[in-house]
Amino acid sequence: MGSLKPGKSIAYERDDRGRVWGRYYGETERWPVGGPAEKSALHEYREWRDLVEAAEKNPVLQNLLSKTLNTYRLIKQ
Repeated sequence: MGSLKPGKSIAYERDDRGRVWGRYYGETERWPVGGPAEKSALHEYREWRDLVEAAEKNPVLQNLLSKTLNTYRLIKQ
């Protein structure tokens, strides 16, 4: 997803599977916003790679990812 369009209002819609979609008023193209977590959401390598890549540019995400990995390593022992 790119940046938001200035001055445009966004409509949020929920489908029958609980997913939330966003679209600009008067337009039909929509994008996923959120919804129920899927069991394999983070298990996909591509998404994990994107998360690590984003953490390199975002100190807050980097800190949270580091804490998550440390917690995982502690409970794994």
